[in-house]
Amino acid sequence: LEGMTERLAARKVNHLELYLEASFDHPGHEEVCRPVGPYTADDVERLVRHATRHHVELVGQQNCLGHMDRWLAHPDHAALAALPGGYSTPDGTAHEPAACLAPALPASWQLAAELVTNVARAFDAARVHVGLDEPIDLNPAVWDAIFDVPGAPVPWSGVDNGSFCVPLPPERRTQYMEWVRRLRNLPALDGRDMLMWADVMAPHPELLDELPGGVTLVEWGYEADHPFDERCGRISAAGVPFWVAPGTSGWTSISGRWHAMRGNVEAAAAAGVRHGAAGMLVATWLTLPSGADWPGFTWAAARGWNPGRPPDLAAALDLVADGTAGLGEVWRRLGEVHDLVAPAIQEAGSVSDMFRTSGMAAIGLALNGMPPAMLAAVDGSLAAADELLRAARPAGPSAELFREELAWVAGALRWGTAAARHRLDWADPDPPPGGLRSGLSRLVAEEDRLWHLRNRPEGHEVVAAHLAAIGEDV
Repeated sequence: LEGMTERLAARKVNHLELYLEASFDHPGHEEVCRPVGPYTADDVERLVRHATRHHVELVGQQNCLGHMDRWLAHPDHAALAALPGGYSTPDGTAHEPAACLAPALPASWQLAAELVTNVARAFDAARVHVGLDEPIDLNPAVWDAIFDVPGAPVPWSGVDNGSFCVPLPPERRTQYMEWVRRLRNLPALDGRDMLMWADVMAPHPELLDELPGGVTLVEWGYEADHPFDERCGRISAAGVPFWVAPGTSGWTSISGRWHAMRGNVEAAAAAGVRHGAAGMLVATWLTLPSGADWPGFTWAAARGWNPGRPPDLAAALDLVADGTAGLGEVWRRLGEVHDLVAPAIQEAGSVSDMFRTSGMAAIGLALNGMPPAMLAAVDGSLAAADELLRAARPAGPSAELFREELAWVAGALRWGTAAARHRLDWADPDPPPGGLRSGLSRLVAEEDRLWHLRNRPEGHEVVAAHLAAIGEDV
């Protein structure tokens, strides 16, 4: 995080948020937080000092309504769930754990107020982000639509050409807005700006007039066609301050998706300029590996400061890698492989989805027109990336780590195309040595090594579980 802060500051990024659910060491809640390897108050103090030295505001984002599954999974808090036991599809084939506090319960508010107060005091910034996004358990019909329950209507279908948001029933809207007002009135937030996500406002623009002062909305969306213009226009017309929040596209795509990322950032920056946004927050979540975020960070920093002047992104990424020539071009090739396959798969990207599903995603793609030549084009681009990686001369240990992470990405994507050919019974001109299972084992071992060079050990079990699931079907 200290190294990331320095690289972001070098790109004139002046605001960094740590997203927290149970990953801050909340006093008295060790049984929930400690297994996650939380940031302690001392950790935060050190990170704040480091960020301040580099002119970066470090802010804690403590979610406090939805995305509370780790809290609600604990017996002490399970009774606070808005949807006790979580959501299950009518046929029982899918389940989501309880993740949203019941806003009408006094004990829910006591917990939320305590968590936000702890984070506000620890980070001591001019802003506090309280989350409030995706309170889906307050409207289970949203879950029905997400899981394509037969006959279930799509609650967001009539909003901004069907872009995702979370409509709430009337009673839940009232509870949601009361929750916002109570958070705004917390003594720990006196004199500070309160940031919150805007996805509940999209289907209910009438709620914009009910927002208290001192609230800044953050309009988020991670695809190139996200309706930033429409949604920011409504927020601006209501006189509510706001930021825009595109994403890096790195978290489920393994390599990032350059075309989607650039279109997403462009739409956010253009709408922000047009409607008077006060800032841009570039989102990333759990990324595998973390190097896939840097194209998005770099492009957004450039377009945020100079929306009329696109940068040479590959050259800029060479600088991210301490001036290592060629790595930026590798980032580009890896981030564009998804564009070589049609039809496209949103969020993950088609080639990444082949990796994540042991090639099963390729069956649907082939049924919808993907020919073998597309996979050959992917392999050709990956081979060119491999050549650049071999030729690169890293300028230091950090650059070498980027090079190794990019090499892992290239290997994972290549394994995905091999698995796709296996599923489709297409000839593979360059199968993994030792077969698919052996190839995946090498990738898993290398990912484990790379994770522990950059990250805390806690949290790796989530990534390891995803990779193990891939191996179960090889």
